[in-house]
Amino acid sequence: MAPIQQQMPVLDVGEDPFERGETHGRVFAASVASNLETYLRRFEASGLDRDAARAEGARWLAAMQRQNADYCAEMAGIAKGSERSEAEIALLNARYELAFTLFGKDAQAREDLLSVGPDGCTTFGLLPEVAANGHTWLGQNWDWLEGVHGHCLVLRATRRHAPSFLCLTEAGIAGGKMGVNECGVGLVENGLASSRDGANPFQKPFHMRCREVLDAGRFDDALRPILDTKRTCSANFVVGHADGEIIDIETSPDHVTYLYPDGGIVTHSNHFVGTGHGESQMEKVGPSTLFRAARLKRLLAMKGGKLAPDDMQAAARDTFGAPNGICRSPDPRLPEAKRTMTAASVLIDLGARTMHVANGPPTDFAYHPVPLDPRG
Repeated sequence: MAPIQQQMPVLDVGEDPFERGETHGRVFAASVASNLETYLRRFEASGLDRDAARAEGARWLAAMQRQNADYCAEMAGIAKGSERSEAEIALLNARYELAFTLFGKDAQAREDLLSVGPDGCTTFGLLPEVAANGHTWLGQNWDWLEGVHGHCLVLRATRRHAPSFLCLTEAGIAGGKMGVNECGVGLVENGLASSRDGANPFQKPFHMRCREVLDAGRFDDALRPILDTKRTCSANFVVGHADGEIIDIETSPDHVTYLYPDGGIVTHSNHFVGTGHGESQMEKVGPSTLFRAARLKRLLAMKGGKLAPDDMQAAARDTFGAPNGICRSPDPRLPEAKRTMTAASVLIDLGARTMHVANGPPTDFAYHPVPLDPRG
């Protein structure tokens, strides 16, 4: 069966954060509304009702306004453009903290674990010595709620007073997840959950940290947003640089572990490799994490070095353990609000400043290159 050629939409924006957000909100207003409904339903399915979720959004808005004024200006623009409240847009931008706090509580309760439906991202990084073109690469299968599929975009910001950047994001969320900037800094990440999550309420949220990584002009400055403050929830960040460096940073509210490529390759999924983070939660509700990262590393290492994009794509298409493999499909046993899938897949050539994006599971959707320079 030929792959679907549907490309993820690309939105070109400029310097001013409010204008970036207003354009984002106006062009993707229907998708912003759809994503908000998806998350309200998901939170409701784990016991957080809609009024309580909106109240959490308002509390997060107040916290975020103290943490990054430009980010909040972009959120305000999204709210205006999409005709939603700023609290609703803040809810979307703090959805990671809300969702993973709920995942951890579900895991700790150990009640009806089949119905949890956790995240399942699988990431990798390649140093130049194992890439056929001699570049640093990052990659990720982004596994998330089925409801957000088709409601995402690639945001391409051309700026003069800060690095231009390219990132994949959900409609309504200012901070991109997977991305690369003009200075060669790149990012992919994984969800993690620890028994200590929630220990530091209303710290800088995950998506804001992701944007600040892509705002950095130097590799050391790209690490600061992850490390400078305590965290509300756990997460794994794989940060790379075009000049041949990759650091995988596991974080929990009060602890950090650093992982480095072995044989030029690093992979990660959704459980802690390092110690000191409290009790790791995600493998209780999603045990596929225990084989996905190891399997991805074997698939990449089988080439014996000099990996081409076709080799990376083949590894990203692996379906062992279906439906919960490296490439994930929705599990019909789960309630609809909790079903997850590979909502997108990205391969990022940091040297070329180009993201290759599949707008869904790479078994079904073709990859399309999106360069940072809109002129190609």
